Amino acid sequence: MSKIAEAFNNKKAFIPFITCGDPDLETTKKLVIEMEANGADLIELGIPFSDPTAEGPVIQGANIRALSNG
Repeated sequence: MSKIAEAFNNKKAFIPFITCGDPDLETTKKLVIEMEANGADLIELGIPFSDPTAEGPVIQGANIRALSNG
């Protein structure tokens, strides 16, 4: 059984989302480690892109900050 399938053994999974590089890569790394330590079954990593029009304002802002910070 895959790790993804195992995450849904209880029919529900806690899957937080974070935009990589917001506000910087070091913070992203620390937050991913903390998410796992605090019970995340899976972690969705958003890859910032320059035209996030399909996203809501919060994710749009995260993309803009990540791209602005390199």
